[in-house]
Amino acid sequence: MPSRQPIALLVFPIAILAQTVVAGADDLETLRSRLMAPLLAAPDAGFVTELIDTMQDDGTWADIDYASKSRSSWPLPTHLSRLASIARAYRAPGSLQGDAKVLAAAQKALDAWLRLDPKNPNWWWNQIGVPKSLLPTLLLLDGQLTEQQRADGLKILRRAKISMTGQNLVWVTEITAGRGVLEHDAELVTKAYQRIAKEIRIDLSEGIQPDYSFHQHGPCLYSHGYGAGFITDCSRIAANLDGTSMAFPQEKIDLLTHLVLDGTQWMTRGSATDFGAEGREITRKGQSTSHLLSAASSLLKLKTGRKEELRQLIARASDKEDAPPLVGNRHFWRADMMTHHRPDYYASARMHSRRLANTDGPANSEGLLSHHLADGCFVLMQTGKEYHDIFGVWDWQKIPGTTVQLKSKLTGSPRRMGSTDFVGGVSDGMYGLAACDWERGKLTAKKSWFFFDDCVVCLGAGITAESDADVITTLNQCYLAGDVLLADTRGSSLLSPGKHASESAKCLWHDSVGYVFLEPGDLHVENETKSSSWHVSNRRYPDQAESAELFTAWLDHGVSPQGSSYAYVVVPGTSGNEIAEYASHLSVQVLANREDVQAVRHPALDLTAAAFYVPGEVEIRPGLTLAVDKPCLLLTQEKGNSLHVTVSNPQNRGLEVELEVLGRGEAGRPNSYHISLPGEKDAGSSVSAIVPIPDA
Repeated sequence: MPSRQPIALLVFPIAILAQTVVAGADDLETLRSRLMAPLLAAPDAGFVTELIDTMQDDGTWADIDYASKSRSSWPLPTHLSRLASIARAYRAPGSLQGDAKVLAAAQKALDAWLRLDPKNPNWWWNQIGVPKSLLPTLLLLDGQLTEQQRADGLKILRRAKISMTGQNLVWVTEITAGRGVLEHDAELVTKAYQRIAKEIRIDLSEGIQPDYSFHQHGPCLYSHGYGAGFITDCSRIAANLDGTSMAFPQEKIDLLTHLVLDGTQWMTRGSATDFGAEGREITRKGQSTSHLLSAASSLLKLKTGRKEELRQLIARASDKEDAPPLVGNRHFWRADMMTHHRPDYYASARMHSRRLANTDGPANSEGLLSHHLADGCFVLMQTGKEYHDIFGVWDWQKIPGTTVQLKSKLTGSPRRMGSTDFVGGVSDGMYGLAACDWERGKLTAKKSWFFFDDCVVCLGAGITAESDADVITTLNQCYLAGDVLLADTRGSSLLSPGKHASESAKCLWHDSVGYVFLEPGDLHVENETKSSSWHVSNRRYPDQAESAELFTAWLDHGVSPQGSSYAYVVVPGTSGNEIAEYASHLSVQVLANREDVQAVRHPALDLTAAAFYVPGEVEIRPGLTLAVDKPCLLLTQEKGNSLHVTVSNPQNRGLEVELEVLGRGEAGRPNSYHISLPGEKDAGSSVSAIVPIPDA
């Protein structure tokens, strides 16, 4: 016993010293060279020469509106971008390197900005956007700045104060670190990077979540958008600091790797992002997985133990034809989202609850029409091009998968918290079920999605509303790609461009995707040109009409439906001829589609999934019944003489569930099994168990 005391005394001071190490001169020089490396790619000399020739005598450009106060599409950062290009041309190896005329132009443009010191009503530009854009120029011209230029430039950088959370914190803190490099302030640089490292943590408020989704602006899914910036910047910073006294601890590298490989990449298909995880940035043109490419490339420089997975991610995000597919199913219990990957397609279900907002608010006049983005959104991608930049022309009340009460116009903030708790999913890693007790105003429904290999089954029950407008469920709204085939009791036909309706549809086919209807419904299909403008959802874009050919299909439940339902199977990777055959020989069986339980079985997989909205039971096959004593989600697969059972609580609370398995024998007496579901940070996640099949 006495020998233990000196060990404790020795360990404690070492820990304190490790936390207070300040970077030395060599580390600062290493960091500076790494910060400079990406800035020293020479821009096109002709482009820079044109910038210099068009610069006015006062260092401004005539085509920039320096009086603008636009919060979202502020044109003034264009000045900083041009300034940085001129500074790069002066410093980077190339035909303009060291040219006195180029240096004079850079200093003139810098003086103009420092003299005007423009501000924006949106705080982000003043505290983050402008300092972040000015920093590269100050680094490039360091040593060529006058004392006044240096002082005024550093004053602007100081507006980025270490505060806030998530990606906002990373931005202001990295700017502070850059300022420390300019000021040769090793203590400030060390402090800044230690604060960024601290932010790489699991946090139940904002930032990285226990399921490796990412939240910003409170309980709001932002794995793309703010999350994109977070993984890009933190991974790059980690690589820049590697081998220095400021290097991130290994647990931070591991957590970043988890966020990239076990989180963000599961919400993508090739180079396409799932728009359900974009937040208000869904209304910005050109969204892609470039952030994953950047983050994975940085992580490859570090010790992660997962280099092959990172290389495979880079191949997929680059749309390489020989890229190994990502295969599996993930439920993000902190994000009310399930994603499903197969070699030939990607699918997801996106919901929201009392715990999670549907999307971000309409900050800076963007994301204005995203009201229904998480109202049971179902995304299906094969090529990844199905929805790319579609958002300037589509109908925001017909987001794929959603059940909506139509309005003449969407108004007010799109952000809302749900009012129900029963929202979640259960996943065994390969297959999954997502379900929600859905509500919006006077509209209620039970919605669920069953994810298999060859298909996804979509169920809706108890669709009820008091309304004077139609309630609809949208199957899909995507770019039109070739023929549309409809089969109903009247026969099969290729649909000519236009509007179509059928009350007896059996199956619908478009772009290698079949929709097989298991219940009668009022189906509407449009395959025609649509026109609208990005401006209606994002004011940064001009009010200019754009057009595209779209495929839109939906089921009309009518005005004030009372207990309406739907059931259809989505079959990717099929031909127009094959879908009719599939409809005649379904691979799935709907066991129940009611307000108390929704359940589907896939006989070939011996797989059954059930959403129990109340305690209940379901016969998964003759002679085998499962019952639960609590509302929950259940996934079970028969393997030999055992049931591989996976259970979750979509109310995201700890729960004790009694599972009863009833076989043929023993006078119908059930075998009972106790399953404990986790609370706290893992509340809503799935728990698996293996139980014997009675009389197997």
